[in-house]
Amino acid sequence: KSGFSFANVSDKPRNPEHQADKLELEIMDFFRKNEEQDTVFKAFYNDNNEKYYIYARPIWIKKPCLKCHSTPEKAPKTIRDRYTTAYNYQMGDLRGLLSIKIPGNNIEQRAWDDFISNAKILVLGMFIIFITTILIIRNSIINPIQLLLSAMKDVTQGNYSKRIDGLSGEFGHMQKGFNRMGQELEKNQQQLESRVETRTQQLSQANIEISNSLETLKNTQQQLVEAEKLASLGALVAGVAHEINTPIGVGVTASTHINSLTEQLIQKLENETLSKEDLDNYVQDSQEAGQIIYSNLARAAELIKSFKQIAVDQTHDNHRIINVFDYINECLLSIKPVLKKNLYDIKIQGDEQIQINCNPGQFSQIISNLFINSIKHAFDEDQPGQLTLEFHQEKNQAFFHYYDNGHGIPSEHLDKIFDPFFTTARHIGGTGLGLSTVYNIIVQNMSGSLRCESKKGQGTHFYFTLACEPQNMENKKN
Repeated sequence: KSGFSFANVSDKPRNPEHQADKLELEIMDFFRKNEEQDTVFKAFYNDNNEKYYIYARPIWIKKPCLKCHSTPEKAPKTIRDRYTTAYNYQMGDLRGLLSIKIPGNNIEQRAWDDFISNAKILVLGMFIIFITTILIIRNSIINPIQLLLSAMKDVTQGNYSKRIDGLSGEFGHMQKGFNRMGQELEKNQQQLESRVETRTQQLSQANIEISNSLETLKNTQQQLVEAEKLASLGALVAGVAHEINTPIGVGVTASTHINSLTEQLIQKLENETLSKEDLDNYVQDSQEAGQIIYSNLARAAELIKSFKQIAVDQTHDNHRIINVFDYINECLLSIKPVLKKNLYDIKIQGDEQIQINCNPGQFSQIISNLFINSIKHAFDEDQPGQLTLEFHQEKNQAFFHYYDNGHGIPSEHLDKIFDPFFTTARHIGGTGLGLSTVYNIIVQNMSGSLRCESKKGQGTHFYFTLACEPQNMENKKN
């Protein structure tokens, strides 16, 4: 009833019931031609077009077999009297087959059951790995970052005695730096409070002029405190919150994606609709997601390591009115050796009477970084080129247009050039902070605007605006 059969068959059987069929005869012929083979397993269809599998092994004549299968004269009398066939074999001849025939649906069902069982084990293993990865990320990355951010918030609210502990690795270095910063701030706060108290006692005994000086001193002290807080915390808060957010966000997104894929796979498994293609796709997507998580965590670790070495000086905020044309030419003096070495054609075009009220040091950074960016990226070594800066004034706005005739910026890089640490010249010492610094000064510090247009092979154009302030406004402030 099961369709399963097991028999010893031969092309010269002594019992007709053991006569080999056509398929078994073909297999015997195969073994005679390929004596080194000892097994055949293949699928076939019977006369009713039903799928079966046959497992066959050869039966070779060995020395004990010759007692009954050599010449009839040598065979025992009982064998001679009973059988008239299956004689005259020699050592090494193929006597027959061990033939096992199995219905195809039975073996395929068992294979499918094994596949489902292995799939369940694989899915469970991947799920355990996923949960373990999430826990590792949470314990080693997210929790330390949350602890640091919470401590930073306390400090920005004036709690300079705030300290953190329990962190290790790169976060341990940040912990030490944060605690040292807190100690310095607390010390400075105490010193400032002591100075204010002493000076207040002295000034309270003075006349109205000294009282006015006291008010001015208090305002100056407050500005110093705010500047010191910004200098100490600004880079740290901005760097951790902005830079690390991107790789961590990508890692969390990848984790969420693999979680969704796992839920879909489990659903298909429960519904018994899971296919090998689904499982292959899941494994491939899981590997890709794992690689994304790993690479972004590695990037976050690299940023943390680099972050300790980066300091942006924002403590100076001395503003004065400058002549744009004259000051641009003064800025170019600092990079004149580089410009002269490569024979660049420099053009500064604009109204020589335009004045702006700004931080001259920051304005110098804008001009220098734009020209140096072109020198590093726009041209090949020793290749001459044109560098042009045009400007004009409309009402209370100064409009600047800087451009070169170099290689241009590929479209895939254009939206990243203002990102901190993005550079295509790290192999020659590029830090990725040049254009990022320009953007921060123009947009954040000077409340201006900045945009870039470029096509590969057609040069690069930067357009930015800065606010102008008339001379009498500065005099009024003074």
